[in-house]
Amino acid sequence: MNRPASKRPVVVSDSGPLIALAGCGHLELLSAVFDQIHVPRVVLDETTADRSRPGADGIAAFVQAHARVHPRRDDARYTAAVSHLDEGEAQALSLAHALGCGVLMDERRGRQTAIRQGVPLFGVLGVLLQAKRTGKIERIAGALDQMQANGYRISRALIDAALKLAGEAG
Repeated sequence: MNRPASKRPVVVSDSGPLIALAGCGHLELLSAVFDQIHVPRVVLDETTADRSRPGADGIAAFVQAHARVHPRRDDARYTAAVSHLDEGEAQALSLAHALGCGVLMDERRGRQTAIRQGVPLFGVLGVLLQAKRTGKIERIAGALDQMQANGYRISRALIDAALKLAGEAG
């Protein structure tokens, strides 16, 4: 019997969303929101090399169990992107283009580049909202508070918009 096509997207993750979701204990939401998760080796290394860093062990375990790790890329997309983005973002965009899927990225310059390249874009706020819509979490406010407490930068306007969409605006 053939499995019906998944309605969940496939994504390549950058470092920021992994760190943010690990920091608030919600990495598992990625498996609930996305059908497949791909991680460039450099992103895995950036997020797990220092095991004393909060969330590093959780990211390593999550990626081993739920994601496919890809070797370093050195194509034209990577070369063009690395001139103005960090290594992980450039690798993630190159891989997303090669796989024909979206990218999970929160950093502004990386997001702008993804939009210019026509790469479908996802962010950590969208992951939280989708998880709430599908009943995987009850509220997003606590996760957002924890991300901010951990130093993850999200603008007040984006937080307010996400809380409003989640029906949690105050």
